[in-house]
Amino acid sequence: MKIFKPFEVVKEELERAEEFSRELLSSKVSLVLRAGGYILDSGGKRVRPGLTIIAGKMVGAPLNRLIPVATVMEYMHTATLLHDDIVDGAKLRRGRPSANEVFGNDVAVLVGDYMFAKAIYVLAVYGGEEVLKVASQTVQDMAEGELLQLEKIGDLSITEEDYFDVIYRKTASLLSTCCECGAIVGNAGEEKRRALKKYGEYIGYAFQLVDDAFDYISDSQTIGKPAGNDIREGKVTYPLLSVWGELSEEERETVESVFSNPQPSQEEIDTIRRIVLERGGDRRTFQLAREFVERAKGEISVFEESPLKKALFEVADFIVERTY
Repeated sequence: MKIFKPFEVVKEELERAEEFSRELLSSKVSLVLRAGGYILDSGGKRVRPGLTIIAGKMVGAPLNRLIPVATVMEYMHTATLLHDDIVDGAKLRRGRPSANEVFGNDVAVLVGDYMFAKAIYVLAVYGGEEVLKVASQTVQDMAEGELLQLEKIGDLSITEEDYFDVIYRKTASLLSTCCECGAIVGNAGEEKRRALKKYGEYIGYAFQLVDDAFDYISDSQTIGKPAGNDIREGKVTYPLLSVWGELSEEERETVESVFSNPQPSQEEIDTIRRIVLERGGDRRTFQLAREFVERAKGEISVFEESPLKKALFEVADFIVERTY
């Protein structure tokens, strides 16, 4: 397994989590092994287990409990990816055919259910009641986030408050939970638990903002999925929201026409991207992401300087410096 550079400080623990992950994916049903293994092998930086391990180690969490809890944070993430790709009708994930494209929607959704079930079981055994309570709320948040986003498809009256509610539930809630659960396993005091929780939340906002900007500025090869996909699916994200008030009447009519079309052409999608980029929607989105990153760093000022704290700073910086 290739280790994401900021996580080299917990390389050994992440390798143990990867081993536990393979042991956990055990079933007499071959489709579980094939489809589950397919998506676990599809790459990714293991950000969620890495954050859980670092947060836990910062407060002295016992590794025999921390490693299993960290491992299934990736299971929860993987399950949401499986379900998201079905909802979105996605054909690509991380630059290769999505699991639903390879195995079919029925297999993908059931394997996602299986992974959620495994995660809840492990959290109950190793994490205890408080970890299970926090993680269960997060599963609820993620499901509600997807449903809320579906409700808002093509809705150009969406507010920034609506947008941030969606991305909290879809993205920030799980990153926040990873950090908070690491803190809980380590019996952290209220101040440090809250600091780690808010750190995860803020980098989650930053991550999704950057992701939404890339949908406007990147090409399919770079981001591993079709560029302009959010527009194609009728999702109103921050790059467009940030410039909406400055668009001319003609530009607004153009945007409304494309977002009301369930199957816009690539030319129409590129027109929207051009309008947003000319107004600086991408720059504003990146700037806001940087502000969230600085807030995240500020939250963990309660911790003394250490290689673990430095790693959290590096993760935060990577989010706004990445090119994919």
